[in-house]
Amino acid sequence: MKNKIEKAKQDVMWGVKMMVERGYSLGTAGNISARVEGEDLFVITPSSRPYNTLELNDLCLIDMKGNIVDAKFKPSVEATMHRFIYLDRIEVNDIIHSHSKYGTLVSSIENIKELPIIDVESISYLGGEVPIAPFAPAGSLELATSVKNSIGTSAGVLMENHGTIGVGITMEKALIASDNIERTSEQFLFLLATGLRKKEIPNDYVNKVREISKVNRKISTK
Repeated sequence: MKNKIEKAKQDVMWGVKMMVERGYSLGTAGNISARVEGEDLFVITPSSRPYNTLELNDLCLIDMKGNIVDAKFKPSVEATMHRFIYLDRIEVNDIIHSHSKYGTLVSSIENIKELPIIDVESISYLGGEVPIAPFAPAGSLELATSVKNSIGTSAGVLMENHGTIGVGITMEKALIASDNIERTSEQFLFLLATGLRKKEIPNDYVNKVREISKVNRKISTK
C-alpha cells in the first residue's frame, strides 16, 4: 500500500505543478487530489499551504468515510467535495479544482446555466456541455452536494462564482479536462462579446461522439 500512496502523492504534486504553471490558481487557491489505487483512500493538498513550497510529506491522506488517516497539516476545506465525487464516479481517479480565470468568469455570468459545446473538442474531452453547480459557500457540505448532483457524466463542472473542476481516470486526463474547460470558456466569452450566435453541430454527430467520449473516459454507457 505504501507504494500506491506514494504514487498518488506524486500524481498530486505533478498536478499542482501543472496548475500553477498554467496560472489556474494563485497563492493557495484551489485543491488537487488522487485516489489511492485499490484502496478506500485518497490524497489531497492541505489547506492554505503555498503551492510553490509544497512537498510530498505536506499532502494529506483521507479515507472514503472522511476520516483523516495521515496529515501534517489540515486537509483542504474541499476534501468532502472530492470525496463525494470519488464515491459517485467510481472511474474517477484524479481531481483538479482550480480558480482559472475564464472558467470562473463564465460561472459568474447571470442566467448562464452551463458551458455550451463550442467545437468538437468540447464533446470529445468533456462529454459535451459542462454543467454549472449552484452557488454554495466554499468548503461547505452544501457545495460538495451541489457539485456531486451537478457533474453527471461530464469530465468537469463549474461552480457559480467560484471556479472549475476537471476529473479523469489519470491526473493527465484531469488536467486535459481542466485545459478544455478553460479553452472552451475563453471561446464562449469571445462569442458572447461578438453578440453573434454560434453554429450548432449536428445532433447525430454530437450524440455519436458523446458515446465515444464516455468509453474513452471509462464511463458505463448502460
